[in-house]
Amino acid sequence: MLTALEVPPDTGDPYLWADFVELRALVHPDRCYSRGDLVSLAKRVETMAANRKFDPETRWRDLISFAAARRMEFGDVVYPFEVSADQDTLELRANPSTPQQHSYLHLLLASLLRHIESVRERNELARYFEGLSLAVFRQLMPQGAEVHATGAGGGAGARYKGTLLSKMTSMAKDIRAGVNFQARDFKRNDSGDGGIDLVAWHPMADNRKGIPAALAQCGCSKEDWRFKQLETSYTKLGWKMPIMHPWASYYFLPLDFRHADGGWANESDLGGAIIVDRLRLLRLADVHGLHTHAPRWAPLRTVLNTKYA
Repeated sequence: MLTALEVPPDTGDPYLWADFVELRALVHPDRCYSRGDLVSLAKRVETMAANRKFDPETRWRDLISFAAARRMEFGDVVYPFEVSADQDTLELRANPSTPQQHSYLHLLLASLLRHIESVRERNELARYFEGLSLAVFRQLMPQGAEVHATGAGGGAGARYKGTLLSKMTSMAKDIRAGVNFQARDFKRNDSGDGGIDLVAWHPMADNRKGIPAALAQCGCSKEDWRFKQLETSYTKLGWKMPIMHPWASYYFLPLDFRHADGGWANESDLGGAIIVDRLRLLRLADVHGLHTHAPRWAPLRTVLNTKYA
Protein backbone atom coordinates (compact mmCIF):
# COMPACT_ATOMS: atom_id res chain seq x y z
CA MET A 1 0.00 0.00 0.00
CA LEU A 2 2.65 2.54 1.12
CA THR A 3 6.28 2.71 0.09
CA ALA A 4 9.49 4.72 0.62
CA LEU A 5 8.53 5.67 4.18
CA GLU A 6 12.24 5.81 5.03
CA VAL A 7 12.87 8.33 2.25
CA PRO A 8 12.37 11.94 3.44
CA PRO A 9 11.99 14.99 1.16
CA ASP A 10 15.08 15.94 -0.81
CA THR A 11 14.64 19.69 -0.16
CA GLY A 12 14.40 21.72 3.03
CA ASP A 13 10.90 23.12 2.39
CA PRO A 14 9.02 22.96 5.72
CA TYR A 15 5.66 22.32 4.02
CA LEU A 16 7.07 19.16 2.42
CA TRP A 17 8.65 17.98 5.68
CA ALA A 18 5.43 18.64 7.59
CA ASP A 19 3.57 16.47 5.04
CA PHE A 20 6.13 13.67 5.41
CA VAL A 21 5.95 13.71 9.21
CA GLU A 22 2.14 13.84 9.13
CA LEU A 23 2.20 10.70 6.98
CA ARG A 24 4.58 8.99 9.40
CA ALA A 25 2.33 9.96 12.33
CA LEU A 26 -0.69 8.65 10.40
CA VAL A 27 0.78 5.14 10.11
CA HIS A 28 2.75 4.98 13.38
CA PRO A 29 1.36 2.40 15.86
CA ASP A 30 1.09 5.20 18.45
CA ARG A 31 -0.43 7.63 15.91
CA CYS A 32 2.38 10.13 16.46
CA TYR A 33 5.85 11.05 15.28
CA SER A 34 8.47 12.58 17.54
CA ARG A 35 11.69 14.53 17.42
CA GLY A 36 13.46 11.33 18.51
CA ASP A 37 11.90 9.43 15.59
CA LEU A 38 13.30 12.02 13.19
CA VAL A 39 16.75 11.83 14.81
CA SER A 40 16.70 8.04 14.34
CA LEU A 41 15.61 8.43 10.72
CA ALA A 42 18.45 10.91 10.09
CA LYS A 43 20.97 8.35 11.30
CA ARG A 44 19.53 5.63 9.06
CA VAL A 45 19.40 7.97 6.07
CA GLU A 46 23.03 9.00 6.55
CA THR A 47 24.01 5.33 6.47
CA MET A 48 21.85 4.36 3.48
CA ALA A 49 21.74 7.50 1.32
CA ALA A 50 24.35 10.15 2.07
CA ASN A 51 22.88 12.49 -0.56
CA ARG A 52 19.71 12.83 1.55
CA LYS A 53 21.32 13.41 4.94
CA PHE A 54 19.89 16.27 6.98
CA ASP A 55 20.17 17.98 10.34
CA PRO A 56 17.21 16.59 12.32
CA GLU A 57 17.17 19.40 14.87
CA THR A 58 16.90 22.09 12.18
CA ARG A 59 14.31 20.11 10.24
CA TRP A 60 12.24 19.43 13.35
CA ARG A 61 12.27 23.05 14.44
CA ASP A 62 11.10 24.21 11.02
CA LEU A 63 8.46 21.55 10.42
CA ILE A 64 6.92 21.65 13.90
CA SER A 65 6.63 25.44 13.63
CA PHE A 66 4.92 24.96 10.29
CA ALA A 67 2.58 22.29 11.71
CA ALA A 68 1.60 24.64 14.54
CA ALA A 69 0.86 27.33 11.94
CA ARG A 70 -1.24 24.81 10.02
CA ARG A 71 -3.40 24.15 13.03
CA MET A 72 -4.00 27.88 13.39
CA GLU A 73 -4.80 28.35 9.70
CA PHE A 74 -6.93 25.27 9.11
CA GLY A 75 -8.53 25.10 12.55
CA ASP A 76 -9.42 22.07 14.66
CA VAL A 77 -12.42 21.12 12.53
CA VAL A 78 -10.15 20.60 9.50
CA TYR A 79 -6.64 19.82 10.78
CA PRO A 80 -6.50 16.26 12.20
CA PHE A 81 -3.10 16.63 13.92
CA GLU A 82 -1.86 18.50 16.95
CA VAL A 83 1.53 19.53 18.31
CA SER A 84 2.35 18.40 21.84
CA ALA A 85 2.82 21.05 24.54
CA ASP A 86 6.60 20.48 24.60
CA GLN A 87 6.69 20.60 20.76
CA ASP A 88 8.48 17.25 20.68
CA THR A 89 5.67 15.28 19.03
CA LEU A 90 3.17 15.60 16.20
CA GLU A 91 0.08 13.57 17.07
CA LEU A 92 -2.89 12.34 15.08
CA ARG A 93 -6.12 12.87 16.94
CA ALA A 94 -7.67 9.68 18.23
CA ASN A 95 -10.27 9.46 15.46
CA PRO A 96 -10.37 11.96 12.61
CA SER A 97 -14.12 12.18 12.26
CA THR A 98 -15.25 15.34 10.50
CA PRO A 99 -15.74 15.40 6.71
CA GLN A 100 -13.26 18.30 6.66
CA GLN A 101 -10.58 16.20 8.37
CA HIS A 102 -11.11 13.38 5.90
CA SER A 103 -10.80 15.88 3.03
CA TYR A 104 -7.54 17.12 4.59
CA LEU A 105 -6.16 13.58 4.74
CA HIS A 106 -7.14 12.94 1.12
CA LEU A 107 -5.25 16.04 -0.01
CA LEU A 108 -2.29 15.19 2.23
CA LEU A 109 -1.98 11.81 0.54
CA ALA A 110 -2.49 13.35 -2.91
CA SER A 111 0.56 15.48 -2.11
CA LEU A 112 2.52 12.32 -1.30
CA LEU A 113 1.80 10.14 -4.33
CA ARG A 114 5.40 8.92 -4.37
CA HIS A 115 4.58 7.01 -1.18
CA ILE A 116 1.53 5.24 -2.72
CA GLU A 117 2.84 1.98 -4.14
CA SER A 118 -0.05 0.97 -6.41
CA VAL A 119 -0.33 2.82 -9.73
CA ARG A 120 -4.07 2.17 -9.72
CA GLU A 121 -4.46 3.69 -6.27
CA ARG A 122 -2.30 6.68 -7.21
CA ASN A 123 -4.53 7.29 -10.20
CA GLU A 124 -7.66 6.95 -8.08
CA LEU A 125 -6.32 9.45 -5.56
CA ALA A 126 -5.37 11.88 -8.34
CA ARG A 127 -8.93 11.60 -9.70
CA TYR A 128 -10.31 12.36 -6.22
CA PHE A 129 -8.19 15.53 -6.14
CA GLU A 130 -9.31 16.52 -9.63
CA GLY A 131 -12.93 15.89 -8.63
CA LEU A 132 -12.68 18.20 -5.63
CA SER A 133 -10.86 20.77 -7.77
CA LEU A 134 -13.68 20.63 -10.33
CA ALA A 135 -16.30 21.15 -7.60
CA VAL A 136 -14.43 24.18 -6.23
CA PHE A 137 -13.72 25.55 -9.73
CA ARG A 138 -17.43 25.37 -10.48
CA GLN A 139 -18.19 27.47 -7.40
CA LEU A 140 -15.62 30.08 -8.42
CA MET A 141 -17.36 30.68 -11.73
CA PRO A 142 -20.29 33.12 -12.13
CA GLN A 143 -23.85 31.82 -11.93
CA GLY A 144 -24.91 30.42 -15.29
CA ALA A 145 -21.40 29.40 -16.35
CA GLU A 146 -20.69 26.12 -18.14
CA VAL A 147 -17.99 24.14 -16.30
CA HIS A 148 -16.47 20.89 -17.56
CA ALA A 149 -13.59 18.49 -16.96
CA THR A 150 -11.63 17.64 -20.10
CA GLY A 151 -10.13 14.27 -19.17
CA ALA A 152 -11.16 11.15 -17.27
CA GLY A 153 -12.78 13.39 -14.67
CA GLY A 154 -15.51 14.16 -17.19
CA GLY A 155 -16.87 10.63 -16.83
CA ALA A 156 -18.99 8.76 -19.36
CA GLY A 157 -20.80 11.96 -20.32
CA ALA A 158 -17.62 13.93 -20.93
CA ARG A 159 -18.06 16.91 -23.22
CA TYR A 160 -14.65 16.51 -24.83
CA LYS A 161 -13.87 13.17 -26.45
CA GLY A 162 -11.61 11.72 -29.10
CA THR A 163 -8.22 13.05 -30.13
CA LEU A 164 -6.54 16.12 -28.69
CA LEU A 165 -7.18 17.88 -32.02
CA SER A 166 -10.90 17.21 -31.66
CA LYS A 167 -10.94 18.29 -28.00
CA MET A 168 -9.05 21.53 -28.65
CA THR A 169 -11.33 22.37 -31.56
CA SER A 170 -14.41 21.86 -29.39
CA MET A 171 -12.91 23.89 -26.53
CA ALA A 172 -12.09 26.77 -28.86
CA LYS A 173 -15.65 26.76 -30.15
CA ASP A 174 -17.06 26.72 -26.60
CA ILE A 175 -15.07 29.75 -25.42
CA ARG A 176 -15.65 31.44 -28.82
CA ALA A 177 -12.01 31.54 -29.75
CA GLY A 178 -10.43 31.17 -33.15
CA VAL A 179 -8.76 27.96 -34.29
CA ASN A 180 -5.19 28.63 -35.33
CA PHE A 181 -3.97 25.04 -35.47
CA GLN A 182 -4.26 22.03 -37.73
CA ALA A 183 -3.90 18.27 -37.53
CA ARG A 184 -0.16 18.27 -38.22
CA ASP A 185 0.42 20.34 -35.04
CA PHE A 186 -0.55 17.32 -32.90
CA LYS A 187 0.82 13.82 -32.54
CA ARG A 188 -1.31 11.30 -34.37
CA ASN A 189 -3.89 9.62 -32.11
CA ASP A 190 -2.95 11.85 -29.15
CA SER A 191 -5.99 11.65 -26.87
CA GLY A 192 -4.54 13.70 -24.00
CA ASP A 193 -5.87 16.93 -22.57
CA GLY A 194 -3.21 19.32 -23.85
CA GLY A 195 -2.49 20.49 -20.30
CA ILE A 196 -6.09 21.67 -19.79
CA ASP A 197 -8.01 19.78 -17.08
CA LEU A 198 -10.95 22.13 -16.50
CA VAL A 199 -12.80 24.55 -18.77
CA ALA A 200 -15.41 27.18 -17.93
CA TRP A 201 -17.19 29.94 -19.80
CA HIS A 202 -20.30 32.08 -19.44
CA PRO A 203 -22.42 32.26 -22.64
CA MET A 204 -23.61 35.81 -21.81
CA ALA A 205 -27.08 35.08 -23.25
CA ASP A 206 -25.94 35.46 -26.87
CA ASN A 207 -23.60 33.98 -29.49
CA ARG A 208 -21.13 36.84 -29.85
CA LYS A 209 -17.43 36.72 -29.13
CA GLY A 210 -15.96 38.22 -25.96
CA ILE A 211 -17.21 36.13 -23.05
CA PRO A 212 -15.75 35.31 -19.62
CA ALA A 213 -13.74 32.08 -19.76
CA ALA A 214 -11.30 30.18 -17.56
CA LEU A 215 -8.97 27.22 -18.02
CA ALA A 216 -7.38 25.20 -15.24
CA GLN A 217 -4.68 22.60 -14.75
CA CYS A 218 -4.56 20.20 -11.76
CA GLY A 219 -1.24 18.77 -10.59
CA CYS A 220 -0.02 16.77 -7.59
CA SER A 221 3.72 16.95 -8.19
CA LYS A 222 5.93 18.78 -5.69
CA GLU A 223 8.16 19.97 -8.54
CA ASP A 224 6.15 20.08 -11.79
CA TRP A 225 4.09 23.08 -10.67
CA ARG A 226 6.92 25.27 -11.91
CA PHE A 227 5.91 24.62 -15.52
CA LYS A 228 2.41 23.16 -15.10
CA GLN A 229 1.08 26.46 -13.71
CA LEU A 230 1.66 27.89 -17.20
CA GLU A 231 -0.01 25.05 -19.13
CA THR A 232 -3.29 26.94 -19.45
CA SER A 233 -1.83 30.44 -19.76
CA TYR A 234 -2.77 32.70 -22.62
CA THR A 235 0.95 33.13 -23.27
CA LYS A 236 1.21 29.43 -24.14
CA LEU A 237 -2.17 28.79 -25.78
CA GLY A 238 -3.23 32.17 -27.11
CA TRP A 239 -1.65 31.66 -30.52
CA LYS A 240 -3.59 28.41 -30.91
CA MET A 241 -6.91 29.86 -29.77
CA PRO A 242 -6.91 33.65 -30.35
CA ILE A 243 -9.77 35.25 -28.45
CA MET A 244 -11.24 38.71 -27.94
CA HIS A 245 -10.67 38.66 -24.17
CA PRO A 246 -7.97 36.41 -22.62
CA TRP A 247 -9.25 33.67 -20.31
CA ALA A 248 -8.35 33.40 -16.64
CA SER A 249 -5.80 30.69 -15.83
CA TYR A 250 -5.93 28.55 -12.67
CA TYR A 251 -3.59 25.97 -11.18
CA PHE A 252 -4.91 23.56 -8.53
CA LEU A 253 -2.49 21.60 -6.34
CA PRO A 254 -3.00 19.59 -3.13
CA LEU A 255 0.17 20.95 -1.49
CA ASP A 256 -0.11 23.40 1.39
CA PHE A 257 1.94 25.86 -0.60
CA ARG A 258 2.89 28.40 2.09
CA HIS A 259 5.47 29.59 4.54
CA ALA A 260 4.66 29.40 8.25
CA ASP A 261 3.91 33.14 8.19
CA GLY A 262 1.21 32.61 5.56
CA GLY A 263 3.04 33.90 2.48
CA TRP A 264 3.36 31.83 -0.67
CA ALA A 265 6.19 29.30 -0.81
CA ASN A 266 8.53 29.84 -3.76
CA GLU A 267 6.69 33.04 -4.61
CA SER A 268 9.43 34.20 -6.99
CA ASP A 269 8.55 31.22 -9.24
CA LEU A 270 4.81 31.93 -9.32
CA GLY A 271 3.05 33.85 -12.05
CA GLY A 272 0.61 33.47 -14.89
CA ALA A 273 -2.02 31.52 -12.95
CA ILE A 274 -4.30 31.83 -9.96
CA ILE A 275 -3.00 29.24 -7.47
CA VAL A 276 -5.52 27.16 -5.52
CA ASP A 277 -3.60 25.11 -2.94
CA ARG A 278 -4.67 22.90 -0.02
CA LEU A 279 -5.67 25.79 2.22
CA ARG A 280 -7.76 27.48 -0.46
CA LEU A 281 -9.31 24.19 -1.59
CA LEU A 282 -10.41 23.21 1.90
CA ARG A 283 -11.63 26.67 2.87
CA LEU A 284 -13.60 27.07 -0.36
CA ALA A 285 -15.00 23.55 -0.02
CA ASP A 286 -16.15 24.49 3.46
CA VAL A 287 -17.72 27.78 2.34
CA HIS A 288 -19.70 26.00 -0.38
CA GLY A 289 -20.59 22.89 1.63
CA LEU A 290 -18.64 20.49 -0.57
CA HIS A 291 -16.97 18.28 2.04
CA THR A 292 -19.99 16.05 2.69
CA HIS A 293 -20.59 15.60 -1.05
CA ALA A 294 -16.99 15.04 -2.12
CA PRO A 295 -16.10 11.55 -3.38
CA ARG A 296 -13.96 9.43 -1.10
CA TRP A 297 -10.79 7.49 -1.88
CA ALA A 298 -11.58 3.97 -0.67
CA PRO A 299 -7.98 2.99 0.33
CA LEU A 300 -7.91 5.81 2.93
CA ARG A 301 -9.27 3.36 5.47
CA THR A 302 -6.42 0.96 4.62
CA VAL A 303 -3.88 3.73 5.18
CA LEU A 304 -5.45 4.56 8.54
CA ASN A 305 -5.13 0.90 9.51
CA THR A 306 -1.48 0.65 8.39
CA LYS A 307 1.12 0.33 11.14
CA TYR A 308 4.69 1.39 10.45
CA ALA A 309 7.14 2.65 13.04
